[in-house]
Amino acid sequence: MVEIKVLGENLPIARYILKKLRNKETGLFEFRKAMIDAGKILAIESSKELLWKETKIVTPLNEEAIEFDLINQPILIGILGAALPLIEGFMDIFPEAPVGLVAARRNESYGSIIIDIYYKRLPEKYDGVAYLIDPMLATGKTMEKIIKELYNRDIKKIIIASVIASVEGIKYLSSTYNNLIIYTLAVDEKLNDNFFIVPGLGDAGDRGLGIQPN
Repeated sequence: MVEIKVLGENLPIARYILKKLRNKETGLFEFRKAMIDAGKILAIESSKELLWKETKIVTPLNEEAIEFDLINQPILIGILGAALPLIEGFMDIFPEAPVGLVAARRNESYGSIIIDIYYKRLPEKYDGVAYLIDPMLATGKTMEKIIKELYNRDIKKIIIASVIASVEGIKYLSSTYNNLIIYTLAVDEKLNDNFFIVPGLGDAGDRGLGIQPN
């Protein structure tokens, strides 16, 4: 069963960040900052999915206290290049976590999509939890291809972190896998003819990087 956690349903600050990200008047600096903040919220809220252990520390008053520490660091896997600001927020919360990167291009023709992964920086094996980080979960086909790659590398638990997910993308991944957890700030109803989420926030890569590719 795929678990869906929509943070905007119960977390007003998530909606405040979405207001900035969705607004077409938001400039590069504010958009990038809001995307980093979205990453922090997603990381904090999803940290309950990780394994923790109690650990004893000594305070500056030389008193002992019991707090938590991670048993294993998650690996943070970003989909280039739209995920760069979002993954920065995750790195602020998990500064010791290893980072992997994947680049994929989407070839569209006659109403269909073919995904081509042309760059991978991933460990050969990883015995831990993986975050798959991308601002937009649109069709789900890019993520589906990368998820398959991660399972081939012995990663047993995958948490998808997105800012906005589409109903179609969630349904597609749910029909393919039954052991995913999806954290997102919002779920939008549809895709347009160019497979962009509507109402969405536009092209997250163009807006977050400040460059429109040729």
